[in-house]
Amino acid sequence: MKAEIYNPIERKNKKKKTKKIIAQILLYLAVLLVVLVVLGPYFWMVSGSFKSGLEIQAADVTKPELEPKWIPRKITLENYANVNKTVRMFDYFRNSMIISTGTMVLSIIISISAAYALSRFNFKGKNALAVGVASTQMFPGIAFLIPYFILFTFANKYFGIQLKNTYIGMIFTYTTFAIPFSILMLRNFLDTVPREIDEQAQIDGCSRGGALFRVIIPLSMPGIVAVGIYSFIMAWNEVLFASILTGRETKTVAIGILEYITAQQARWGGMMAACILVSIPVLVIFTSMQKQIIEGLISGATKG
Repeated sequence: MKAEIYNPIERKNKKKKTKKIIAQILLYLAVLLVVLVVLGPYFWMVSGSFKSGLEIQAADVTKPELEPKWIPRKITLENYANVNKTVRMFDYFRNSMIISTGTMVLSIIISISAAYALSRFNFKGKNALAVGVASTQMFPGIAFLIPYFILFTFANKYFGIQLKNTYIGMIFTYTTFAIPFSILMLRNFLDTVPREIDEQAQIDGCSRGGALFRVIIPLSMPGIVAVGIYSFIMAWNEVLFASILTGRETKTVAIGILEYITAQQARWGGMMAACILVSIPVLVIFTSMQKQIIEGLISGATKG
């Protein structure tokens, strides 16, 4: 019988390899757990949108025959067919599209101008301005609710400017929320673009504005796209200010979905179907532009 030769180096390498495999397994389990936690509620919403109201409301965990099921016992499209009958979801969808698109466009325009000034010019109070913009992110949004309501009331009473229950008022509100983060991220992104490019463009005959629109903005498109999508999604999902500053004619989908629950009944199937439909634009935009969004967020956060 051949005696086994003890090799401490080989044994040490085996231990390292075993630890590495265990670490990878734990990492995969953690990732799987996060995915289940994130996608579980969404899958339940999709499943519920194809269930009848009787199946959803009759669910009872104490009775096996009525125990809630992930897969519908009988698939129905009734919730999708009636999504706009009980609640004016299509009108709310249109309102959200107008407000979110307006917020996105206005935020991009203002953010580019402000970020370019902070990145390319040296002026008195530049650092104080940057700190002031960043400091607005420390306050919770609810702290601004009453001041905005008073501002809207004051503008209507003394200047005759109607901001409450208007598209302009909501676009103005959401734009003020989006531009601080947008300015800071775009400034960091513009800082990665060498100043020599501006100078070369001006030598070739471009004005400073021409260099901005013909050279700087095309090079900064990933950051601009990230800012635009951030502004759009923020306006699309916001609930608190929309519940106070909008009315029947400008109500957004985030508020309209709550109308499926009344004092008499809760139409869970209709609500889940509506949630699926209103989430489609955000999913389509994010999926189609995920490369630019990720590149813009990473560049704006890590470079400068």
